[in-house]
Amino acid sequence: MNEATFNYLYSFAHRSQWLDFVISFTAEWYGLIILAVLFVYLFKHKDNFKKGVTDLVVVSVTAVSAWFIAHFFKDVFHTLRPFDVSPAITPLVSESGYAFPSGHATFFMALASSLWFYHKRLAVFFGISAVLIGFARVSAGIHWPVDILGGLFLGYAIGTTLHKLIVSMTEKIGK
Repeated sequence: MNEATFNYLYSFAHRSQWLDFVISFTAEWYGLIILAVLFVYLFKHKDNFKKGVTDLVVVSVTAVSAWFIAHFFKDVFHTLRPFDVSPAITPLVSESGYAFPSGHATFFMALASSLWFYHKRLAVFFGISAVLIGFARVSAGIHWPVDILGGLFLGYAIGTTLHKLIVSMTEKIGK
């Protein structure tokens, strides 16, 4: 099932320059744009600027921690990327290192699940974005579907757990 799903999604690559651009952009740069949306959204509310900054710090620490935890698991599992397994696969974007779990899926799902406690609509946007980025990374030939699913699950677990831990620590410090 993992290979069949990969083959289906990867079949969209190398069809046209326009489609390759959309896949590549979503796989690599779309995340930066949605991060900019987060910063603008949180700083837009000047009436409660301090709370916005606190929210941003908690969410950022959670997401960055998720990125590092994902890379720890990559070193544990040593899963090869699709283009490392088959010379017939030509990735649309350059990537190196091990594949499982996807760092992008982990990061953005941790961001979404941590945001859920502050801004539900924005969290849904980031959750959908995590899935779209995951599809694009499979279509680009740099991840297996299971890498994305593992990253989404790990990101959710890290996002909710670390959020609670960080908030409880900051509450204790604030007292």
